[in-house]
Amino acid sequence: MILVGIFFYSCVKKPKYSSIPVIKYQDFLRYGKYSDPDSVEVAIAFEDEEGDVGFEASEATGIVKDGNLFLVYYYDSANTNYFAAWDGTNNPMPPFDTLKIQYRVPPVLAQNEISQPMKGIIYAKLKRISIRPTSAHKTIKYKIYMYDKAMHKSNIVASDRISF
Repeated sequence: MILVGIFFYSCVKKPKYSSIPVIKYQDFLRYGKYSDPDSVEVAIAFEDEEGDVGFEASEATGIVKDGNLFLVYYYDSANTNYFAAWDGTNNPMPPFDTLKIQYRVPPVLAQNEISQPMKGIIYAKLKRISIRPTSAHKTIKYKIYMYDKAMHKSNIVASDRISF
């Protein structure tokens, strides 16, 4: 019986993913009032060959000091399906001081675990102030990317249109 179990276990192949994290937008979950939520969660699916997508706070330095998952805020104030980056400086010309929300993904693997192929869903919880900086923005979207511990930057994905 044990030999049969070992045989079947040895036949199972580990999935093979890219060393560069691959992400996909999944969902936008609202908590509280639909048109004016208290908080939201942005769900992002990920795949990574080493499973090193999370950081302890003490490990996060440099560009990932405040978080390794980036959500860049875009708005469509005229409902024209043209999304512009939010410019917090009110400058008419670039460079924009674009609103980037950073979220630190907690470690997926324990510190002493060997890296391994991994996929899952990250739920990034955002508070009211980062959801919609001005009440004039009725339709928004986020462009999303992340870094893993090896500082590989993932692909960039866009959320669906989010209406309030």
